[in-house]
Amino acid sequence: MKTVRAYGFTSRWRIGTVLLWLVLACLLPGILGVAILFAREYLNGRAQLERDMIATARAMVQAVDSQLLKARTVGEVLSTSSVLARRDLAGFHRRAREVVAVTKVGMNVVLSDEGGQQLVNTLREFGEPLPRHGNPEILRRVLATGQSVISEVYIGGVLHKPVVSIDLPVILDGKVAYVLSIGLVPDDFNAILAAQRFPPGWVSAIFDNTGTIAARTHAPDEFVGRKGTLEYIQRIGEALEGSMKTVTREGIPTLSVWSRSSVTGWSVGIGIPREILERDLMHTMTWLSLGLATLLVIGLGLAWMAGRKIAASVRALTAPAVALGKGQLVPVPEVSIQESAELAAAIGQAGELLAARTAALLAANRELAQLAQVDALTGLQNRKSANERLRLEFLRLQRSSNPYAVLFMDIDFFKEINDTYGHETGDQVLRHMATVLTASLRQTDFVARYGGEEFLAILSETNAEGALTIAEIVRSSVAQQAFPGARQVTLSIGVAMALGEDKDEESAVRRADTALYRAKEDGRNAVRSC
Repeated sequence: MKTVRAYGFTSRWRIGTVLLWLVLACLLPGILGVAILFAREYLNGRAQLERDMIATARAMVQAVDSQLLKARTVGEVLSTSSVLARRDLAGFHRRAREVVAVTKVGMNVVLSDEGGQQLVNTLREFGEPLPRHGNPEILRRVLATGQSVISEVYIGGVLHKPVVSIDLPVILDGKVAYVLSIGLVPDDFNAILAAQRFPPGWVSAIFDNTGTIAARTHAPDEFVGRKGTLEYIQRIGEALEGSMKTVTREGIPTLSVWSRSSVTGWSVGIGIPREILERDLMHTMTWLSLGLATLLVIGLGLAWMAGRKIAASVRALTAPAVALGKGQLVPVPEVSIQESAELAAAIGQAGELLAARTAALLAANRELAQLAQVDALTGLQNRKSANERLRLEFLRLQRSSNPYAVLFMDIDFFKEINDTYGHETGDQVLRHMATVLTASLRQTDFVARYGGEEFLAILSETNAEGALTIAEIVRSSVAQQAFPGARQVTLSIGVAMALGEDKDEESAVRRADTALYRAKEDGRNAVRSC
């Protein structure tokens, strides 16, 4: 073995020898560590899976609530329709069909009288004979309380299959004149289940507030409309979310989790057959152990080969690396392991400096991008982002004639809110307004804070009638909200369609702004178009 003197002492160790001893020293404690790691991995994997499933169930419940509450919002808008005030049932039939077609919320709209007789059903032509309301108990609750009700799963009077309805009172002359119902079918909820793309064998279901199955991934025709297991109904009544070992209606032992909404009382359950769970986890652990053992064996061989190659590379690169720092080029000398350590330290310091600078640059770029696109107060997109989206939609309109509409919205009497309650309350109103707008608009719509108390929404692929309907839904949703720190807050909205003959994307915005001023002049809390 060649001896090399460096920095005042003699080194007799080579990189290949050090690597071999290092791998051998790690082998024995590594085996023990693998055994401990596998045991912990199995337990942690099981616990993490339960947490992930509960989080998924919680998100699905929120999607179910959103579906139900959107339907209720549509029903509230329809219940205050002017055609109902005139008792124009034929006109209401046409209006209801248009709203269902535009909003894509619900299957149908039903209008029933106090005796439970259906007067309008958008699944039938106006004037055709109609049955009585399929859930007279819900009808009585609405008539007695004058409040909207989300029904349990029941058999519909027209479809004769399981349905859910959101039933609302129609108040005329100070009393409940009709009951308006927005009908939902299991297909409206099946999309929520399908979107999760659960692995084969997993069972998931949506339950109403009585524990009746409203949608299910497996055998829905057999189980929708039937109660969940007694154990499931009991457990969801005890806690909003959790996990348990149970047996499905088909008799399959599962690890099940659930999450129940505190708003609607509906819940989502997800079950993994225990056979699949244990098989998958053990399969993973087996492959991990085999892989680690293989890597350790291969490591011994690679360490010997890599040691020889690394030693030669280090000897060749140490002097050039030092010379590079001095701006010099020198021949590659033969060096010992001490010089290799010096090279590693030099490269490490350079790498740390480069990594720190790169991380700082990336963080600064991310912060600049965030500041450039997002309004700091409301979390909505800002005016710059809105102008970019307007330009994109205008170019799309010019190229493919895809229609879009612009909503220009302004909070009524916002200066008085600031003057009366202070700017902190005004900021709270703006933040809450952003939340209401995001919830009221469709997922495909774009909304931004355009400046001060002004907001701009861009409705892609929307015609004039649809834009007015959506604008009215937004206005009504805002008017019905309780804003923090202030009394009722209202919104004036100007609506304008982008036209193919427009000179630029600002033309539709200017028309929407003109319509907004008309809404202000007409008394505010109104929707006007131009």
